[in-house]
Amino acid sequence: MTTSTPLEEMAARVRHLLAVGRPDDAAPLVERHLAEHPDDVVALVLLSVCRHAAGRHDEAISVAAHAAALAPEFPLAHRQLAALLMDTGRARESLAAAHTARELDPEDHRNELVMVYALLAVGGTGNITAADRAAARARELAPEEPMVYVADGDVQRRMARFGAARTAYERALALAPDDPIALSSLAELDAGRGYALSASPLLAASLAAAPTDESVVLTATRSARAALWLLTDLASLILVATSLAAMVLRGQVDGPAGVAAAVVTAGCGVAGAAAYLRWRLRALSGPTRALIRQNLRRPTFAAAVFRVVVTAAAAVLFAIDPDPAGAGGVKVFAMPATSVPFLLLVLRARNWFAREVSWLVRRGWFSVAAGRREAAPQD
Repeated sequence: MTTSTPLEEMAARVRHLLAVGRPDDAAPLVERHLAEHPDDVVALVLLSVCRHAAGRHDEAISVAAHAAALAPEFPLAHRQLAALLMDTGRARESLAAAHTARELDPEDHRNELVMVYALLAVGGTGNITAADRAAARARELAPEEPMVYVADGDVQRRMARFGAARTAYERALALAPDDPIALSSLAELDAGRGYALSASPLLAASLAAAPTDESVVLTATRSARAALWLLTDLASLILVATSLAAMVLRGQVDGPAGVAAAVVTAGCGVAGAAAYLRWRLRALSGPTRALIRQNLRRPTFAAAVFRVVVTAAAAVLFAIDPDPAGAGGVKVFAMPATSVPFLLLVLRARNWFAREVSWLVRRGWFSVAAGRREAAPQD
């Protein structure tokens, strides 16, 4: 029967405290161990993790750098230093540390993974294609490790190869169905492509798996906002059409009949938009609806709802306009209330088209870059 060493027991307790979001309680455990074993590189790396989790990033980097200097032949220290430098935006330094870790142990897939993200952080065609090769190498070294497929998916997304990215994330989930990073990555892929509604169940699952993970919560919040805007896009379009119909009816049908027809049209349009929103919102996952409710006071969420309310009010104003042939009166309020949401819809459609074109160009660019590299040895 094997027994755990004091270091292993301490590390297990520290990891548990970090997992439940208590880095300030974890750090003293490591500090007490280091007081007796000041040159324990693994403990120093753990301390750097605690400092980083507590938001003390400079201290975390200092501790990791000390560990790397104390044991320059130890890949873990360099790998941890690379990850910390990357998180603080020091991409070039991160890449150098990742190179060192990989040179020390080229057979460890974790060194390839940190290399992938360091290369992506630096950016540029050459570095991104190098990240693609590093991800492929990581898959060769650890084909049953979910994170290698998550990293591969992240690289494919960077190159706008969304089908390949989805395949990689799904492979990660096949190996670890409850992995919050894989769930969040796949959901973020869908949300980023404009499929926020289908991403909602995935985000609910990722939140259930890691409710305290800030990156998961941030991704879920962004997706909830995207879902709200998508739903209110169609509702706004319905209401813009309703406003135009009410305005036309008031202009072409005189007297009480015109008012009645316009009011009925406006009422049907508002009711239809409200019913659509209610139906589609209820179809979202519970966590997504909760995030929408929690963030409705934020301008980026409130604006989506406000344009629907404003356009509905415009439809009613057009319907009861006492002077449909005039240029003043309620039109002073109704026209902007209809035209501004309509222009916003046009702008969002234009942005979607421009984004799709840019992704198409990006895919082509990286395909050409990959072809050139394959052809280079033959020249």
